[in-house]
Amino acid sequence: MKKLVAFFLLIAGWSVSAQENRSIVTIIDDLTVRWDQTAIELKNYRGIHNFCDDDPYREQTIELLDEIHHWDTTLYFIVNEKFDINEDKEAAETLRDIEKLETEYTTENFKLFIQEECDALKVIEEHFDQETVRKFENEIKKFEKESNKYINSITYRIDIIDEHIHHLKLD
Repeated sequence: MKKLVAFFLLIAGWSVSAQENRSIVTIIDDLTVRWDQTAIELKNYRGIHNFCDDDPYREQTIELLDEIHHWDTTLYFIVNEKFDINEDKEAAETLRDIEKLETEYTTENFKLFIQEECDALKVIEEHFDQETVRKFENEIKKFEKESNKYINSITYRIDIIDEHIHHLKLD
């Protein structure tokens, strides 16, 4: 049993060490690409439907958002230190964008939004049949438009933070 515990501690230590060896810029770049791919999947009826019905996919997406928020918080402290030293304009803009992401687009806010979307999708699917396909298609288009507004807002915030860090030269 002690060997098993020691093994897991070794693996956990290696994982933390591996993360520390990657630069914050590389980590944010990776997370941005992963979110952009996820956002593309969530921008249509089928993607939201998959999210609502597929527990592993839903959990993976939520974990990705949690990871993004974790690293953005870490980035916030790094950039704040840089701003304290020289009051860099780019650092100030980055801090504002991180604050917006961390307050308006939290994982909890995303969960509330996506639950509403899943509920709306369920209503749409329950109230339309083969005879009302055209009305169904219009409802889906309206649904996708509303959903895209929120997903695009998150994506914009994540992408703009990624863009800022390349101007800050944190590596």
